[in-house]
Amino acid sequence: MRRVLIAAAAASALLLAGAEPSPEASAPGDLADDASLEALLAADCVDDAAMEIAQAAGRLPQEGGVASDEWPPHAMGGVIPPIRSVSDLFPTFDGVAVDTENNRVIFSDENRHSMLVYDRTAGGSSNDVTEPVQWVFGPKAQLGYIAGVEVDPKRKEFYTVNNDGGDRMVVFSYDDHGNAQPRRTLTLPHQSWDVSLAPTRDEIAITVQQSNAISIFKRGAKGTDHPIRTIRGLATELEDPHGLYFDETHNELITANHGNWTQIRPYTPYDPIVTDVGEYKSGAFHPSAITVHAADANGDVPPLRTIEGDLTGLNWPMGIDVDLTHHEIAVANYGDSSVRIFRRDAKGNVQPTRVIRGALTQIVGPVSVAIDVKNEELWVANYGDHTAVVFPRTASGNVRPKRIIRNAPKDTPTCGFTNASAAAYDSKRDEILVPN
Repeated sequence: MRRVLIAAAAASALLLAGAEPSPEASAPGDLADDASLEALLAADCVDDAAMEIAQAAGRLPQEGGVASDEWPPHAMGGVIPPIRSVSDLFPTFDGVAVDTENNRVIFSDENRHSMLVYDRTAGGSSNDVTEPVQWVFGPKAQLGYIAGVEVDPKRKEFYTVNNDGGDRMVVFSYDDHGNAQPRRTLTLPHQSWDVSLAPTRDEIAITVQQSNAISIFKRGAKGTDHPIRTIRGLATELEDPHGLYFDETHNELITANHGNWTQIRPYTPYDPIVTDVGEYKSGAFHPSAITVHAADANGDVPPLRTIEGDLTGLNWPMGIDVDLTHHEIAVANYGDSSVRIFRRDAKGNVQPTRVIRGALTQIVGPVSVAIDVKNEELWVANYGDHTAVVFPRTASGNVRPKRIIRNAPKDTPTCGFTNASAAAYDSKRDEILVPN
């Protein structure tokens, strides 16, 4: 699979440059049978609806005798390669989930729009790419800007959520590989981020950034099925929620919030056009926090407890996981490249019981964490470089990881693009400005 990642990068570079892909880049042995790698890359950029519109437009009568398949004289058009491009040609890890029953770890890759599956013991001290044992990638997979990941070891399924585009959850089987269609999809509110499974209750919970909400669905929900309940409103203290853990043992939903609250007009039918919790109120600045709600909560209900304040050190908390055996919460703290561990029942302005942070840790822009109680390990997915790092579960301070998984050769730079949506040119400084 190492050659697949390298080949994907090479094919992308050639496509961007307008060159013909080499045979080495186009036909690695373990690609899906129904398409070559560069075909997947090209097709992944095509919107079916846009293509149909373009084809239909080409059949319309043209003015001035201009043929429908020709460009007007002196007009730029057609398949024109860019003069240059800035892009990251390798995957970037985002969500992570560990399945200790089947000994695999699954990552979402929002940069190349893929799912990467590794053996649980993968990684080490090598500077080379770590080979996945399975991957899902291609236009059939319906993967876009994907974020949180969840696994169902019993049914051998894994879930991921399309965040800033796509507005859907996709579910794959452990048997799926390559350009595979999801086993089912579920339309979600815009900017849904994480997914957490409650197998006994047969429910899944989803965090929704845009509407500051948690939506709970039946596990097997698909298509446009509606949530069975939603936690949403000013009293909930949900503020740009990201990481989520469904704690069935204590009947709680534990959520990492970036902070700040605003009311935004929604994009999907699942979010009311106007607030359903009373009079419209303007946004407010609030600190990052971890909120805990009753799992049966519905509507505008306050949290059972909150971890918030300067002592917590929370700064853009992202993914979250809970160790029910040792009663701990681990959170990926993107703002200072750390992992912070709190007592599960902590509340108020409290210090974490321990922090993993520093140059030796190689934690760079962490987005997700996963606790493996069975094997006494803590996984961290880095967005700031092309790695995931694994620590002993009880690690603390500026300590080296046990092993590293790489999705690109060591020291490969990353652009750090997330959902860059526009660009501007600063003529005074001769710089390109990209809001990220």
